[in-house]
Amino acid sequence: MPNTTLTYDIQRINLFDSFEASRRACDQLALGVAALFGPAHSSSVSAVQSICNALEVPHIQTRWKHPTADSRDAFYINLYPDYAAISRAVLDLVLHFNWRVVTVVYEDSTGLIRLQELIKAPSRYNIKIKIRQLPPGNKDARPLLKEMKKGKEFYVIFDCSHETAAEILKQILSMGMMTEYYHYFFTTLDLFALDLEPYRYSGVNMTGFRLLNIESPHVSAVVDKWSMERLQAPPKPETGLLDGMMTARWEGLTGRITFNKTDGLRKDFDLDIISLKEEGTEKEDPYVMYKKSDKPLYGNDRFEGYCLDLLKELSNILGFIYEVKLVSDGKYGAQNDKGEWNGMVKELIDHKADLAVAPLTITYVREKVIDFSKPFMTLGISILYRKPNGTNPGVFSFLNPLSPDIWMYVLLACLGVSCVLFVIARFTPYEWYNPHPCNPDSDVVENNFTLLNSFWFGVGALMQQGSELMPKALSTRIVGGIWWFFTLIIISSYTANLAAFLTVERMESPIDSADDLAKQTKIEYGAVRDGSTMTFFKKSKISTYEKMWAFMSSRQQTALVKNNDEGIQRVLTTDYALLMESTSIEYVTQRNCNLTQIGGLIDSKGYGVGTPIVSFFQRHHGGAGHFPEAPEEAEEEVEDEGEVVVAEHPQLPAAAHAEEGKHGVSSRAGGQGGSLPGDGALWGTPSRSSEAPRGSWFNPEVQQLKGSPRPMFRRSSGRRLAPPPGRLSLLTPSAPLSPPRASLYVLSK
Repeated sequence: MPNTTLTYDIQRINLFDSFEASRRACDQLALGVAALFGPAHSSSVSAVQSICNALEVPHIQTRWKHPTADSRDAFYINLYPDYAAISRAVLDLVLHFNWRVVTVVYEDSTGLIRLQELIKAPSRYNIKIKIRQLPPGNKDARPLLKEMKKGKEFYVIFDCSHETAAEILKQILSMGMMTEYYHYFFTTLDLFALDLEPYRYSGVNMTGFRLLNIESPHVSAVVDKWSMERLQAPPKPETGLLDGMMTARWEGLTGRITFNKTDGLRKDFDLDIISLKEEGTEKEDPYVMYKKSDKPLYGNDRFEGYCLDLLKELSNILGFIYEVKLVSDGKYGAQNDKGEWNGMVKELIDHKADLAVAPLTITYVREKVIDFSKPFMTLGISILYRKPNGTNPGVFSFLNPLSPDIWMYVLLACLGVSCVLFVIARFTPYEWYNPHPCNPDSDVVENNFTLLNSFWFGVGALMQQGSELMPKALSTRIVGGIWWFFTLIIISSYTANLAAFLTVERMESPIDSADDLAKQTKIEYGAVRDGSTMTFFKKSKISTYEKMWAFMSSRQQTALVKNNDEGIQRVLTTDYALLMESTSIEYVTQRNCNLTQIGGLIDSKGYGVGTPIVSFFQRHHGGAGHFPEAPEEAEEEVEDEGEVVVAEHPQLPAAAHAEEGKHGVSSRAGGQGGSLPGDGALWGTPSRSSEAPRGSWFNPEVQQLKGSPRPMFRRSSGRRLAPPPGRLSLLTPSAPLSPPRASLYVLSK
């Protein structure tokens, strides 16, 4: 109203004392005030409103009020946003996040009124809503939280005051429910005013509305001047003031202020969605390794390997960020006698991780408690053993090219041919001659093929030297020709084998298969403790493998090792054989010439991507906020472009490569990395960033990953969808890293 100056008088009262509020209101009205502003609590606002109605004085309310059809309150306006608009905003956010199961926790009955649009959603949308009430009087809510934790209620909407919200957050933290698998939404518009610093690094997803536009210069100026004190705008005397305010529009600290002329409720307001956010990734050599550098490295730059290269390409396509984390116990995951799990599998079961991307073997026992994608690498169990020491050639090493049996048969053949030649030469007249050719009438004749001469003929032919004896008769020449041909083949084979035996040392291994291991006790053998290989022998019903497990279990302190690195070291230094995955054996043997693989594969299995049964990707699909089939599509896109493929990755053995790939990344400098022991896990959700490359998002349909006959990653449609807040992290065993980054950010306005 032009040419009007407003002054104000502030009276401080007990919020819960309606009598005092009424008395102070009457005192102010006796002074001739034009309007009353406040109070802010329901227990006293009704008393003040009744006085304003009786005296026809405008009442400016700052607290939510439910207008009823028979309400006699006429002289008021309400700065609080219309409850119906708030309820629709909550429903839109639920649909945006694609929540299918939602828990609504309210403080009092007015909360159900404020959330009517959401409560009516099951009849229109595929949403299941569970409604719970907080204990009255600010009592301990931990029994209620315990029920929610037991029921795996991950998506919770709290309708309560910001004071109650602060207390609830402390109790949630004490219950261990501040993890990335939980998403809490608070309807209070003052969530931003709470101290959320203690929860920043917990990984929890926290969302709320904010009416105050802190980016406005006007707000910044007021905040600097008044230090976030409540604003009060006392109006002018006369009843015309109310009409003027009902039709007026102005910019306040909470944005544009306009009112509905019929009920005096505020309309056309903007809400910011605020979320608590943290970021965070995996490892086993050669999948993730420490990178050696003369300069200090930070964050993901400390690591290299196949997973890091693959994740980098996927992040470029899908637009997510990730950070390397380490599994605390450094184990893959096995079940003890009490049925308890450890390692990465436990992280997935406890919902401390969303994905496990690592050499995590798909087994029947693990599939009972977690889900797996289709195998991204096929392998089996084999034996890693030290190469046997070479032996010096002996005096009779020239006999090595042919086996003793062959030498015996050649000698017998020589004797046999000599005897046959001797007999035939005796019967044929053409082998007899006159020793005195000058006396043609002599009756004395001789035969050159005596028994000794016949043997000499055979030995001479065998040694490729010949002899002075030459058969004359057709029959003896046939026998001699056959023997010459036989000796030609034998000598040629011997000469070829002799060259190889002279240039290569002959190494004899004491074991050639798993059966050889099971039949002896001199060579100790074992596997990684609590790994899938140990579980295979422990659960096997095949007699040979049962015998091997009995041997290993009887010597658990020495037969079972903590990790692959420890086992490899034992193989090199002691008489020990390590049972491990064939891909790891191939990788190790390519880098250590003293190690070799013994025998073939004992079994056949695959590495897969592990997810919890109640997976983040299963919970976020469909609707406005769903993720397309991105993991499958993205890796196929990576393979199509030849950026990173399993087929020719420089850090993986050839036998472990996938068959689809034709190209690979340029090889990193050799000898640049040291290895980390253990296994890892990839966990988290995509985060929204204006700098993130455009693309699609992670596939929520884990079952499609699990049963798809196509490659694990497929090309996306290129459609960009708004993601929910969260993080993508890769979890890795070994020592813990420094705390991850975190920030409080605005998702949308």
